[in-house]
Amino acid sequence: MMIKNNYLYIIAAIFIFLMGSCDEGFEEMNIDPNAVTADRMDLGTLLASAQLASTIRKDIDQEFIYMEPFVQHISSLGITLPGDKYVYDDGKDEKLWDNIYENLQKIEDLLYNIEKDDPEQVNLLAMTRIWRVILFQRLTDTYGDVPYSEAGKGYYNGIVKPKYDKQEDIYYDMLKELDEAISQLDVNSPNFAENDIAYDGDIVKWKKMGNSLMLRTGMRLSNVAPDKAELWVRKAYQGGTFSSNEDNLFISGTDPTGSNLELINGSSYFMQQANTTEGQIAETFFKFLSEHNDPRLKHTVALYTDGTESSLNTDPALQKGLPNGYNSTTIQSHPSYDPDGFSGVFQYSTPNRNTYARMDGPRMLLTHAEVSFYLAEASIRGWIDGEAQEFYNKGVYSAMKMLSQYSQDAVINDDEIDEYLANNPFFKNSSEEEILEQINTQYWAATFMQGNDAWANIRRSGYPKLIPVEYPGADTGGGIGKLGDYPARLRYPEAEYIQNGDNYKEAVSRQGPDNFSTKVWWAK
Repeated sequence: MMIKNNYLYIIAAIFIFLMGSCDEGFEEMNIDPNAVTADRMDLGTLLASAQLASTIRKDIDQEFIYMEPFVQHISSLGITLPGDKYVYDDGKDEKLWDNIYENLQKIEDLLYNIEKDDPEQVNLLAMTRIWRVILFQRLTDTYGDVPYSEAGKGYYNGIVKPKYDKQEDIYYDMLKELDEAISQLDVNSPNFAENDIAYDGDIVKWKKMGNSLMLRTGMRLSNVAPDKAELWVRKAYQGGTFSSNEDNLFISGTDPTGSNLELINGSSYFMQQANTTEGQIAETFFKFLSEHNDPRLKHTVALYTDGTESSLNTDPALQKGLPNGYNSTTIQSHPSYDPDGFSGVFQYSTPNRNTYARMDGPRMLLTHAEVSFYLAEASIRGWIDGEAQEFYNKGVYSAMKMLSQYSQDAVINDDEIDEYLANNPFFKNSSEEEILEQINTQYWAATFMQGNDAWANIRRSGYPKLIPVEYPGADTGGGIGKLGDYPARLRYPEAEYIQNGDNYKEAVSRQGPDNFSTKVWWAK
């Protein structure tokens, strides 16, 4: 036993000696050569990743599943699209929440690691701040009060149960962030073109986009805080907003085959592969296009008489829209249903997949058409200089020309647009309310497949005047023979009640019941 202990003392002494003699090189010897450290990481890749994640399936699925039916662009006989019937589906309701917060972690990583005073990184910082607003606006417009100031701070600050900020506070901070970020953008500094999949580092376009986003954010305040809305709308307009479709903000899929689900347009996947029998053109939208002889109609609707690509039928005489809020039984009593027509749902038009269901197609996030209609309304309100009719006509023109960005075959020529405007002229001599209805109804038509923005603008402006559906179990209080509320928000994810219960309860007590009827701040 004594011999064993002596050996241990000798080994310990040798180890201490070696530690002392090798101390200078010990740290270098123990650095993992493959570790990703701050000095080795290309931060710009996080921006590209955040931009791409803004278009992947989870987020867009929810836009197609809930928002597009809410605004009566899309309808369904089944329950795969719960937004058609205003019913709550916990697994689908939380898709946007989960994807946004997952994506925001990339933004927080950027904001934490960017050297704020480094002129070489000033544009990356500004781009990141602007993209953060894009994500948070989508989130707060959907749910209302959400974790904002403490969101994404778990890793760096140890905040695992973030508070819910008031939407009012979120909106004013987003406007501040946009103002500061736009001022930071510098055409003479590195533009991170290799990491910017939206504008390839074009700083002039980033400035236009930032101002256009400020315009949209300011317009959201038009009813709840009109004085502040006017201030921000004027500032955005004077700063320089989108001037054509060349400025449109969109992210396109990069895999035309659809084999990599992280590189595709999510709504395209839904229409073309996941549910070919779900997602018809809503009767409300179809009637608007048809009754106004809208040249977009021929590129927007199609029949797939058995759900397959080979059954494509574009005969205008056969196209019709499906009313919202019906199922396969109740639809048979609706005047639109033809018992001798194609089987069930297949007698109703769907979005034309040749235009809107390309796996490498674009996800529109902000467009010149939207900006033009906002400016037309701002002109009517007296907030900016410029003729409302001119802005309106530009909005219609860009909305129709924009289809060619979805598909090079969806081309509407100038003569068609001129004829449309001649037959559907701007209500120049009508009342202000009639003009606002016309402008915002055209906005609704221009935001087909942009359900988040269409839904937000309907809740803000009240136009078009959609009749809520009557369906048992609707989360807005409706039922057979009983109109409920128009959907005002989505519910918080159920996991929030469990994982962040105190903050969740505080938000609900302040905002109102956690259901589809409670209005968000700017809509009250």
